[in-house]
Parts: sequence; C-alpha cells; structure tokens
Amino acid sequence: MRDTISNVSQASATHLFSVTELTARIKQMLEQGFAGIQVTGEVSRLTRPASGHLYFTIKDAHAAISAVVWRSAALRLKNIPEEGGEFIFTGHLSVYEPRGSYQLVVTRVEVAGAGKLAAEFERRKQVYATRGWFDPERKQALPRLPSHIGIVTSPTAAAFEDLKKVLATRPAWLELTLAPALVQGSSAPTAIATAIQKLSAMNHAPDLLLLVRGGGSIEDLWCFNDERVVKAIVDCPIPVITGVGHEIDTTLADLAADVRAATPSNAAEICCPSRKDLRERLPRLGSLAQLINRHLRQLSHSLANETQRQQHLWQRQHDARHHQSQQMQTRLTHAARISSNQLRTPLRNLEKRLTPLQPGAQLQQQRWHASDKKHLLIQALQYQIQNQRGHLERVTQTLYNQAQRLQRQRHTFALLAGKLAELNPEKVLDRGYSLNFAADGSLITSLSQLAKGDNMQVRFRDGHADTRIESIHKEKP
Repeated sequence: MRDTISNVSQASATHLFSVTELTARIKQMLEQGFAGIQVTGEVSRLTRPASGHLYFTIKDAHAAISAVVWRSAALRLKNIPEEGGEFIFTGHLSVYEPRGSYQLVVTRVEVAGAGKLAAEFERRKQVYATRGWFDPERKQALPRLPSHIGIVTSPTAAAFEDLKKVLATRPAWLELTLAPALVQGSSAPTAIATAIQKLSAMNHAPDLLLLVRGGGSIEDLWCFNDERVVKAIVDCPIPVITGVGHEIDTTLADLAADVRAATPSNAAEICCPSRKDLRERLPRLGSLAQLINRHLRQLSHSLANETQRQQHLWQRQHDARHHQSQQMQTRLTHAARISSNQLRTPLRNLEKRLTPLQPGAQLQQQRWHASDKKHLLIQALQYQIQNQRGHLERVTQTLYNQAQRLQRQRHTFALLAGKLAELNPEKVLDRGYSLNFAADGSLITSLSQLAKGDNMQVRFRDGHADTRIESIHKEKP
C-alpha cells in the first residue's frame, strides 16, 4: 500500500491529472486497499428511504464515516442498525466519483453493545432526576408580557438569525440582551453556564432567558447534556426556555428548562406574543371612547341619584325634627294647662270653703302663691321650649352644612368629569395633535423608527392622510 502511494506521488510530479483521472486513481486505490474490512462504531443519522437502502453515519468520539447498506444486502441482515446503537460493520470502501466522497458499503452487521454516548446520556439523566432537577414543581411560570429577554447562543449561528426574525414581529419595546457563548465543543459548557449567570446577575435582569442552538448530531449537542449547563439552568432565578436542535432532539438541558421549545424559532414564538396578537387584544379607539362616555354617563347618573337621595334624606330629617318639635311643644303646652288646672282646682275648693267665713287675707295670700307658681311654671315651660328650638336650629344647621358639602362634592365631581373628558383621545385630536402609524400599522413614537422613503399614515380627528418621508432631521441631544 505504501509503495502504491509513493508511486502515485512520483507520477503526480511528472503527469498533470484531470479531476476524473485523479478520482479514478483514488477510487482504484481505496477499493483495492480496503476490499474487506471491519469497523466498529455508533450509528447516527440513520435514514430509511422508500428504495429500501439504509444510509447512516458510523462514528466514535473523534471521527465519523458515511455508510450504506444496499437493499439486496439489507434483506439478508440479521441485525438491523438502530440509531444510537454500537455495532461491528463488515464491508468495503467505495468512492462516489461525482462528489469525490467515499463511504463504507456494509454487507454484514453484528451487535457490539449499546452506544457509549446513549448509555452516558441515560446515566446522567437518572442522576439528575434523582437530584430533583427535572421535577415539575421547581419549574417557573413564564411572564405573560416580558419587556426584557436575555439570549444565550453563538452570535454567528443560524439559530440566532432565526431568533431575531421572529422577535422582529414582537412589540417594539422589547429589549434584547445577547450573552454570546460557544454552543459546541469542550469549552461550550463553561461558556454557556457563565453566560446564564451573567444575565441573571444584571442590575436590570431579563424577565426570561432563551438558550438556543440549531440542529446537529448527538456529538454536536453533547454540551447541553453537561452537568454545568444543567445546573446553571436549575439555579437560574429567571425562567429559561430552551430551543436546542430540531423537534426530535432532546437534551438534558431541555428536561431541566422551565419550558422546552421544538426549535429556536419556536422558542422566540413562545416567549412573547406578536404585535398582531396584542393589537387584537386591545380595544379600538372608538370602543375606548364609547367606554369612557358610558362610564361618564353612569357616573353622572349615580351622582344625580345620590344628590336626589341626599336631598330626600335631608328633607325627611328636617320634617321629622320639625314634627318632633311641634309634638314636644304641644305636649308641654298641654302639660302646663293640666298642671295649671290641677292647681286651680284646690284653690277653688278652698275658696268655696272659706267664702262663708270671709277669709279675705288668707284667700288673697293663696292667690298670690298660686300666681307665683303659675309664673314659675310658665317660665319653666318657656325655657324648655327655647331649649327645644335651639336643638332644632342646631339640627337644621347640621343639615344645611351637609347640603353645602354635597354641593362642593358635586362641583368637584364636575371638575373631575371635565378633566376626564379632556383626556378623551378624540379631544386630544381636536386640539391639533395627530397619531402617526407605520406601513405595518404600528404606532410611531420615535424618529428612529423612520427612514427616508418610508410611507406613513397620519390620523386626524376627522380622518387620515397618507404621507411619504422625504427627509429626516434629528435634534441634537
């Protein structure tokens, strides 16, 4: 074999090969030199097309080689290759000349035991599950409307571009912070764990984190099964969404994450609703104005009812107090009359008894005494009447004060209702203000959202106008 290679090297120094000639020479050397060989390794990327052939990759920790089992040989196999399984393959090397690639044509397959990576995956899965890292109880709920999202991925990866395309359809206020990290290789676990810790330790920490990577083989995604990555996700105080590989790919990081997405794009879709969805949830300006007007009418109606109720209550209390005063005055007058009559009766009886004896002096004295008592009784009656009148006046003044306070409350409510009416969006438009919308219907709040040549819609109180940006003049800070 070494002699053949040295002959080719010598020939190449004196002969100019075409690509076809060189490929044919290599094909001859490989197929003759590796006509019957055995290779042991793990099966990856196994496909079974309708033709009946089997295409897969044989790999170990450091290298991989393409392999094929033709349909005729596949029908005779006792052991069919399985994804992740480790086998001993017997066959020969073949070169596919149009692509200049080589592959192992397998004619026999023997079982060599479970794949090392698959076995290690299951071992780690059991260990981490025992620690409670996959328990549903420890998983955090996602915020319904985040304002700040942290991203852990490679800035040059296609997954990051897919992520940005989806997030571009999300609200403009959304703040994105990228913590760049390797997502493949021996240095990736430390880089990923460090990026997660840096994002969670920020002063203005994100509301949630996205850990994403595109598809690949089990070796390419192996860093997401590392204990450092899984523990960083478990210890992260911020909810974590993973979007690693394709939908069929599952890593231990996915099991530890609060939410697992099928792909990086799906992770972006899950983390925040789109502007379209939010717009559909928000009420229209017309509906909002109707709500405000209806609320104002309800408040005015409630105020009118409360004012009428207070007036009726004050009138009833005033009438009740006046009625009680009249009743009390009537009772006191009646009692005074009864007392006076009761005093007069003994005097009249005594007068009748003394009249025959002509007791003039004594009778006059009794009359004076009765007159004094009557005078005292009348004074006491007048005093009580004055006290009741004073009490009635105080009650009347209290009711008057309540009526004045109610009037002030009505005035305050009228002022508040006027301010609320001034806040009506249509009132703002009446004062000459306008609303500016981009071509996609989003509200323009900053000059940075515009570029020369952009179309813009300006909405006024009675309609809208379509405009085009001819120039932009930004004010210096």
